[in-house]
Amino acid sequence: MPQNARRSDTITEQQRLAAIERLAVTYTPAEECFDRVTRLAARIFATPIATLSVVGDQRVWFKSRVGTVISELPRTDTFSNWVMDHDGALLIPDALADPIFARGAMVINAPYARFYAGIAIRSPNGAKVGSLSVMDTEPRHHSAIDIGFLRDLAAITEDEFHRRQLTASQKSMITELGEAQRRAMMDDLTSVWNRSGLDSILEREFAQASASEQPISVAMLDIDHFKKINDIYGHDAGDLALAEVARRLRAAARPVDSVTRYGGEEFAVVLPDCDEQSAQAVGDRLRACIAATPVTVGNSTYVDITASVGVATAKPNTVISLLLTRADGALYDAKRNGRDCVFAAPATIGCG
Repeated sequence: MPQNARRSDTITEQQRLAAIERLAVTYTPAEECFDRVTRLAARIFATPIATLSVVGDQRVWFKSRVGTVISELPRTDTFSNWVMDHDGALLIPDALADPIFARGAMVINAPYARFYAGIAIRSPNGAKVGSLSVMDTEPRHHSAIDIGFLRDLAAITEDEFHRRQLTASQKSMITELGEAQRRAMMDDLTSVWNRSGLDSILEREFAQASASEQPISVAMLDIDHFKKINDIYGHDAGDLALAEVARRLRAAARPVDSVTRYGGEEFAVVLPDCDEQSAQAVGDRLRACIAATPVTVGNSTYVDITASVGVATAKPNTVISLLLTRADGALYDAKRNGRDCVFAAPATIGCG
């Protein structure tokens, strides 16, 4: 039973939801600045699960997550809902032994959380907008966690909300589109834009490139022999691998780049203000980051993963579909020439 659970904020629920809307973080792609915090939290507290959640009116959106592929849950099914009504950190030594949390969605279903520690994340006006949490699949005693570290990580997260680096195109997508529209453009599994999101990003980035007369590139990536992962380890392992590849792409991409899931095991990364030489370098960095270390797809299961990459660059006024076609052709060349490599489409002068 959580102790000292009470509402201390004078901020109304309407003001809290308005603060979330101003931050524009729900149903938006995962961002490396937040992924870095959840990775640190999982390492510091030696927990298999860490999340950064945004608590909406009816749903909780996981802006960043480690150790789970859950993207959202009904608000009443989450620990984060209780953090909104709790002063300080919320500690639950064993959720299964607590009548309030024993039937929670994250307790009786994957990731089967037993221990929980979470602290509120606040907006600039002091409203609680979500929580930073760590979870373990085994019970823990209260003394097993240093709340000071959790507070520090929460403060870092709040600072990151004010330092987010988004391109003008990404900002316009997030602010101009409603939550329902953004939700339709998100890939739940990987927390990146889906194919519809890619189309919208490309349209906006092409407009920016034409106005500034700067080149724009695309990197197309395909996970090598992905079917074997599903066949050998199962589709759950395949899902974990896809989510991890997406995370590595976000980490390796430049802050202005947009990572998207093109379909299946294929990703596309939009590279604004990027010429042929730079696109080749970014493509190789993406490839190297995927292959750097084995991907964890179970408690003791590690899988080596590589990807083939094709890059293409467009001059101003090039047809968008042509850029994707050329990048896809370069990807085919990379796969045909041994995989785990980068091929660039031949330079063109562009066409209207």
